[in-house]
Amino acid sequence: MRLIQSLPLSLVLAAPLSTAIAADRSGERVFAETSPGLVAVEAEDYFAQTKIEKRAWFLTSASRLPPVGLPDIDTSHVAGAGGGAYIEVLPDTGVDGRKLTPGENISDPPGAMAAAHYRVSFATAGTYTVWARAFGTDGDDNTLHFGLDGEWPSSGARMHTFGGKEWRWASRHRQHRGRITLEVPTTGLHEISISMREDGCELDRFLLVRDAAFEPVANEPGPAALYTLATEPFAEASPGVIVIEAEAAAAPTGWEFVETTPQPGGTGRGHLRWTVAGQGQEAVDDSVLSYSFRIGTPGTYQLHLRSRMPDPKNRPNTLDPDGIVWVRFVGGADAPGAFALGENNWVKVAILGHPEGWTWDTHADRGPPHPDSPVLRMFNSPGVHRVEFAGRSHGHAIDRFVLRRVDVPRPRLNADEEHALLALPISPRR
Repeated sequence: MRLIQSLPLSLVLAAPLSTAIAADRSGERVFAETSPGLVAVEAEDYFAQTKIEKRAWFLTSASRLPPVGLPDIDTSHVAGAGGGAYIEVLPDTGVDGRKLTPGENISDPPGAMAAAHYRVSFATAGTYTVWARAFGTDGDDNTLHFGLDGEWPSSGARMHTFGGKEWRWASRHRQHRGRITLEVPTTGLHEISISMREDGCELDRFLLVRDAAFEPVANEPGPAALYTLATEPFAEASPGVIVIEAEAAAAPTGWEFVETTPQPGGTGRGHLRWTVAGQGQEAVDDSVLSYSFRIGTPGTYQLHLRSRMPDPKNRPNTLDPDGIVWVRFVGGADAPGAFALGENNWVKVAILGHPEGWTWDTHADRGPPHPDSPVLRMFNSPGVHRVEFAGRSHGHAIDRFVLRRVDVPRPRLNADEEHALLALPISPRR
């Protein structure tokens, strides 16, 4: 049994883990049918988490355990997990014989706590039965909710998984024992979500099946997942706001994906780090991170990049940054009176000064004396555009970026404004 002294979740989640998981998890997986009418989804391959202020889903694999400080009543159950990994809702304080506290270690309202999100492309619309391969250590570790496209229908709520200390498939409602189902209204791309009902729930993978008579073999991992990487442009998360996680782009040559613990208010599962030695690299075409986005609200947008310097103490006596990344826009126009970015032109974007840790400090680097220069781009009409990044400073890490429509640019943000950017939901793809 592994019961670690509890620390506040906000402290535990704020400490990034630098262990890299598989590089192919750096992109956004879109799961497709492995056979007609059947979609298999690996639970650890979510593209985002939300509602993680008190609980979150944490990865366990042969090389990775949840961070020290999270109460957990059991040890790893990687043995038998399909793909050698699974996720678990932690901290786990809901234990048989102890009081359950709504909004803490149990959540009857679907979608209210610890939600993980997946993109699934359906070839057939209709009613899908949901089967979950889960592990419950006791009777307070074995329920969760399923949702579709931001909605949480009663047909997907209160799934009761197997609580008998082994991996087992289940599809049954906690009360009426009927099947768990989701009604997919159209073919094409949809978002499937899971959320916590009881903490300590462990989920290996789940199936979405059109055949109501289908039943997976109880103790087998089941069919392997089939997926592609998402290509649709990002749309506005709210009018005039585009929010994109860096890891939405597959990591090309020179970039590595680093899995990090979910942060309070954050949604991403990691960040990208530039690994090529040196501090003055030129942009290289085969090492470009590319993101397409759809503007629906014309105007002038400011780029806010959340990134981290490789070593903030190596040049403490100068503002000259060593946290620099190349950026270019394909589409749009230079904003009047702003630093000219040009069209399809690489421009240095720098962190000024030497902040510790992650920062939203984002400046077009004009060179000494490095004045505050917000990165602005004007989009005069709705349409699809692209922004790209290329590495320059060894070790520079980027987490997410926001394009925000502004009337008055803000060269520097205060702590509350930075937290607000981190808490923004990521943009949908469409």
